[in-house]
Amino acid sequence: MKRILVCFDGSEWSQKALNEAINLAQKFDSHITVLSVIPKVCFLEVGIDCATVESIFKAEIEGNLNRARQILEEKGVKGETIIMEGSPAEVIVDYSKNAYDLIVIGSKGKDATERTLFGSVTQRVAANATQSVLIVR
Repeated sequence: MKRILVCFDGSEWSQKALNEAINLAQKFDSHITVLSVIPKVCFLEVGIDCATVESIFKAEIEGNLNRARQILEEKGVKGETIIMEGSPAEVIVDYSKNAYDLIVIGSKGKDATERTLFGSVTQRVAANATQSVLIVR
């Protein structure tokens, strides 16, 4: 196992996923990519300024990824962080194809509101990924 993709939204569950991926990376001398996805919210068309909402998501995600990057450095694990935009489950599955040996994802994401809007990212990734998916509780 040389390449591990960690799905990271800053939640307690994604932090647990990152910790598990770090343990695996240390054991197998693997490289970790920590991926966060800015969800597209404009499809809601509820009279909100989409650019403002997306910039709020991006600022939060950048802060979360900075913390993840620091943790990787502290643990001495090779890795990188990436931000992408789109439907989280679709982006994760598409990005991971043929490039990663394992996807590590938390059993739950940020909160119930996001699950209502976007569905369970974890379930959709597990159902559609072409490689093994480790769901961390």
